[in-house]
Amino acid sequence: MTFIELQNSLCQSMENSILRRVSSILYRNPVIVFGGLIQFHIMPITNEESMQNMFQIHRQTQMRQPQIELYVEFEDIEADDRAAVYEEMNSECEEDFEATYEAGDEDEDGDVGVEAEVENVVVHPAVSQPMNVPPFMHNLDLDVMNAPEFLEYANIGVADPEDGEFRIGIEYCSRKSVVAAIRSYTISRGVDYNVYESEPLTFYAKCKTYGRGCNWLIRASLIQKKSCWEIRRYNGRHTCTMGTILQDHSKLDSDTVAEAIRPLVESDPSIKVKSIITEVQSRFNYTISYRKAWLTKQKSIAKVFGGWEDSYQALAWWLSVMTQKMPGSIVQIETRPLYNGTEEADGIRILHCIFWSFYPCIRAFKHCKSLV
Repeated sequence: MTFIELQNSLCQSMENSILRRVSSILYRNPVIVFGGLIQFHIMPITNEESMQNMFQIHRQTQMRQPQIELYVEFEDIEADDRAAVYEEMNSECEEDFEATYEAGDEDEDGDVGVEAEVENVVVHPAVSQPMNVPPFMHNLDLDVMNAPEFLEYANIGVADPEDGEFRIGIEYCSRKSVVAAIRSYTISRGVDYNVYESEPLTFYAKCKTYGRGCNWLIRASLIQKKSCWEIRRYNGRHTCTMGTILQDHSKLDSDTVAEAIRPLVESDPSIKVKSIITEVQSRFNYTISYRKAWLTKQKSIAKVFGGWEDSYQALAWWLSVMTQKMPGSIVQIETRPLYNGTEEADGIRILHCIFWSFYPCIRAFKHCKSLV
C-alpha cells in the first residue's frame, strides 16, 4: 500500500457523496515501557516513509496492539479544486502502477508475482455526516444483488437441502466445519458414530452399530488443489436408531453448545443456567445437565469477553494507561493474602477490590452539596 492509496481508502471509508481529501493523519503509536506496559505517542503520517515506519511498528507490536488506530481529519474540496485533485490522483496512481509493474516478476499468465502486504487499519473519522443517497439507489433490485453469483456453489458446505443428507462432493471451507456438520447431523437424528481416523488431512467415522444392522460411514479429506475439504465417501442415511431414548447426547458437548448460545451470552452475560438448558432443549431436543450448562456458559463468556486470567492481566495495564492519559486520577488496589491451611502463601495475593476516581470527578466533588 502506498501513501496515496492510504489517503484514497480513508476518503472512501467516509461513504459520503461530498468530495473530500485528507488534511492530516495521526497514528496512535504504542510504545512498550517498563513492566510490559504500553504508552501511546502521537506520530504524524505525512509521506511514504512515515507510513512504512508505522507498518514496521505495527509488525513489532501487533501481539499487544493488534490494530492500527488512526485519527484522520478531512477537508471538503471546492468545485474549482476537483479537477486538480482528480488529475493528481490519476497521475500518482499511474506512477505507482508502473513502478510496481516493473519491479515484480511475471508468471506464465502474465500476473505480477509480488503480493502486496495488507495492513488492518482502524479509522476513527473526525466528523460523521449522514450520507446523501442518490435517487437511482432507491430503484435497485436487492434480490438480484444478493443472489449467489455462481448457482452451482449456492449450497456448498451444507447437507442436501431436500432430505438433509450428505452427498459425495460436498465441499467445506475447513476441517472444523466438516466435523461440526457431521456432529450436527448426528445430534438431529438421534444417532451416534465412532471416529476411526482423525488426521490433519482426513476425517473418517462410522456408525456405532456399524456391521450390526447399519452401514453408515463418512469420509472427508482435504483437497489441496481446491484448498477445501470434500466428502469423498458416503454410504447414505442411517438404518438404525438409538436403542434407548436419552436426555443427553454424547456429541452435544460443551464446545458445541457454547457456540450455539454465543448470541445469547453476547446480549446478556448474566443469563441464567436454567435459561441455557431451556434454549438447548428447544434447539436440539435434548436436556443437558446443570453442570454441562454451567461449563458451557463459562466457555461462551470466555470466547466473547475473554477469560478471567487474561482480564486480570490486562487490568494493571488499563489502570496505568488511564492514569497516564488523565493525570490526577486516583487508583487504589486492595489485595488479600492467600493461605494454604493456616500458613500464608509467599508472594501470592488475591485481588479484593479496586477503587478509582477520575480527576474531573475529584475536582467537581467540592461543588456538591454537603450531606449529613
